[in-house]
Amino acid sequence: MAADRRLALHATLPDRYAHLEVMASTIDHDGRLVVLLADPAQGFVAVPHLTELRPPPLYDATALICAGLEVREIPLKGLDLWFSGIDSLGDGVVLSAARCAAPGVCEERYGEPVPEEDLTLTANVRVFDGHGRAQAAFYAGDGIEQLVTDARGQIWISYFDESNYWFPHSDGTRSYGFMIGLARWDGGGGEPWMVSSGTPTLPWCDCYALNVGRERIRACPYPDFAVVELDANSVRAVVDNPITRCTGLAVVGAEFAFFDQHRAGDGFRWGIRRGRQDGERIIETGREQLELPDGRQPSGWARGRVGRDGMLWLRMDGDPGRWYRYDIDA
Repeated sequence: MAADRRLALHATLPDRYAHLEVMASTIDHDGRLVVLLADPAQGFVAVPHLTELRPPPLYDATALICAGLEVREIPLKGLDLWFSGIDSLGDGVVLSAARCAAPGVCEERYGEPVPEEDLTLTANVRVFDGHGRAQAAFYAGDGIEQLVTDARGQIWISYFDESNYWFPHSDGTRSYGFMIGLARWDGGGGEPWMVSSGTPTLPWCDCYALNVGRERIRACPYPDFAVVELDANSVRAVVDNPITRCTGLAVVGAEFAFFDQHRAGDGFRWGIRRGRQDGERIIETGREQLELPDGRQPSGWARGRVGRDGMLWLRMDGDPGRWYRYDIDA
């Protein structure tokens, strides 16, 4: 039987911002709450089946970086995409929009190299300094699942199963590709490192779990769920993993905690499957059933699922300003 384990309340959005729409939130590599806020009175509209509001074509927003009681505001003027990802970068922030507009060419041309001037590619990642001044904007492909920066100032982006990317060539053309999985950009953009290029025999239909640590990055691609261990520029190992369905990951040394969740009657269950690396394979060692800090069961799906070394941060669907913490060593 799985042991009960209470999550810790890690961070909450200050009450004075409760009237604003939370477009994106995360926990950065220093454990700070980072939030993108906007006034919904600018023309935000409800979308069926979503808890988030859709922004108008042009709007202003504010990024917050919250370290305990210290809150720093960064004004962001004239945003023109629906940004659903945020993280800190230097003294500022980086934003990502999950979806891109159509590239401006017919589908019949997707199977051949296309001159770059024929394509209209959305710059769906934007970098701002601590004063809200734009520092970089670049195209990162369609179907972004998660945006995470590391302590070195690099940008890691994972993708869901509908992802696609137009890959550049030296002759000025680009070719259409899909099932990207995971990519790493420098803080200013430039050409990405596509992790799938270092794992040619491993399919990356979806990057289900991502842990961006200070020294190592680990990811679990669907459908094999192998643990892919990376540094900033290369694949270090691919470890067989029998623990499937994981959508979050904490790791310290050889100890792993794989997050999973499911419906249980009318409610929800969040859980951890513990594992230990033994050579080139993960061995399952136990299970934990997660509870909220007051002992209640969660009332919704876990979102966010930000893994950084031995920590995993979770928030509940519909409550993006309140984050809980799981510590593998606690």
